[in-house]
Amino acid sequence: MTKPSSLKSRLVRMMAVTVLTTSAIGGISFAINSTTVSAARATTADIKLNQAQAVQRFHRLFKDAQVTEITLEPKGNRYQYQIDGFDKEQEYTAVINAKTGKIRWSHSTKLDHDDKYYALDLNKTISRQDATKLAENETKQGKAQRWKLENDDGQQTWEVDVIDGHHTTEVKINALTKDIINDN
Repeated sequence: MTKPSSLKSRLVRMMAVTVLTTSAIGGISFAINSTTVSAARATTADIKLNQAQAVQRFHRLFKDAQVTEITLEPKGNRYQYQIDGFDKEQEYTAVINAKTGKIRWSHSTKLDHDDKYYALDLNKTISRQDATKLAENETKQGKAQRWKLENDDGQQTWEVDVIDGHHTTEVKINALTKDIINDN
């Protein structure tokens, strides 16, 4: 015959079970919350500001600057533009939220006259949408998720990162002629 438990020992066991259950549930809740937070990613549907609008915002900050580079890329749960430029005295950078158009950061530094600066001719370059189609057709799989328009030694180019699962392919395109550039 087993000896009946004392009230004190039953209470201790009930408290232990309560603590363990609460800890386990809290751990599950924490794991669920962690997964939810880390799953928040930028999507291309969040890009509301087009390139021309982003350049306008850049020029509001830096009136006489010529644009040398435009990058559109995901940063955490949002897309952002980074636009670089120059004038006779300064180099400029602005980071702009691609959904809201808000200037997230801007900076200027004295121009290094030893460097060569090439301004983009934005009236002659193909659009980001055209560059996207060309890059996705070139890779045959995946979606474009990062874009950079720049002057590469005097040649205007789009660099488009096409992502398929965990594999990223960079496609370089002549931004004037639409030709795919092979660096091999």
